[in-house]
Amino acid sequence: MPDRINTPLTNEHFASFCLSMLGQPYWYGIALHKCSESLRASKARQYPSHYGSSRTSRYRQDISNKKVCADCMGGAKGYAWTNGGQDVLEAIGNDKTFEKKSGSNGCPDKASNSMFSWAKSKGMDWGTIDTLPDIVGLAVRFDGHVGYTVGGGYAVEWRGFNYGCVKTKIKGRGWTHWYKLPFIDYNDAASSVPEKEIALGSRLLKKGAEGSDVKALQEALMKLGYELPDYGADGEFGVETKEALMDFQKDEGLEVDGKYGEKSHAALMDALSDEEAGNEDGDDEADTPIEPKPLGVTVAITGGSVYVRVGNGTNYRVITTAKVGMTFDHVATARNGWNAIVINGQVGWVSGKYSKVV
Repeated sequence: MPDRINTPLTNEHFASFCLSMLGQPYWYGIALHKCSESLRASKARQYPSHYGSSRTSRYRQDISNKKVCADCMGGAKGYAWTNGGQDVLEAIGNDKTFEKKSGSNGCPDKASNSMFSWAKSKGMDWGTIDTLPDIVGLAVRFDGHVGYTVGGGYAVEWRGFNYGCVKTKIKGRGWTHWYKLPFIDYNDAASSVPEKEIALGSRLLKKGAEGSDVKALQEALMKLGYELPDYGADGEFGVETKEALMDFQKDEGLEVDGKYGEKSHAALMDALSDEEAGNEDGDDEADTPIEPKPLGVTVAITGGSVYVRVGNGTNYRVITTAKVGMTFDHVATARNGWNAIVINGQVGWVSGKYSKVV
């Protein structure tokens, strides 16, 4: 709806708010606050390493300019705690102040890493950065830091003391994951991703999802005996797939919610590991020395549906599957021919019989 950009706590409004905050300073441990000497002194006692004497003059310049400060997660928390931040924007550069209620609008007081964990626990959509959908107001993150998508391949982030609130390109910034914030209304925006091969476990899957990872999930469920008689592995997460997944979750003692998240993925991979050693032959010697990573190369999957494992042999646990045509960053190659790749934000191993360095 066109009026969503003017409606507080929608993703469009949140993205617009972030853009309006460009140029405001980064103060560690703050969830949107008018810069003041009393605030600086209080935070200096609480976080002395972030408020050392070498930074005092800059902090006092922010105070003199009557700016509004926040840290990376504090930008989003403060937005929620001020009912959408309108009074915040009106207080920039003048003597106005604004009210803020910690914990309001369903936004807890959590740091960046714990906010990501909490969002996943609430069933919010999430995925690795290569599955980032074209939706504004999403959180993008790496360990210890977070930014917010604003469209066009850009994010706004309260980047640090030397940067403040800035707009940066998402590509090449090092983001590892994206997720929806539980206190933002996304109007059920579908988390569709570009048409490409997606590794199973890269994102939350639920009814309505489509893609190669959905097909991989369906194939795995059928392999374990959970039938999909009407549609089979069609790559579309419908009622039949949801019911089969719920049967699997019940059998594994998981929460039966019909959503394929981290716990369901771990249980499914363990079940596949127990079912068979994998597509690869079992005569490869594991724990062999690795060769250094060649520069500027990737690993291409060349055969069927291949298990990716935690180590370089079929005796290791399965962490996900990869399909022919997928490519991944190359980390190393063991002397038994297994290739280490980066997948779902971690290192996994695929047999050299079904992959090659290109």
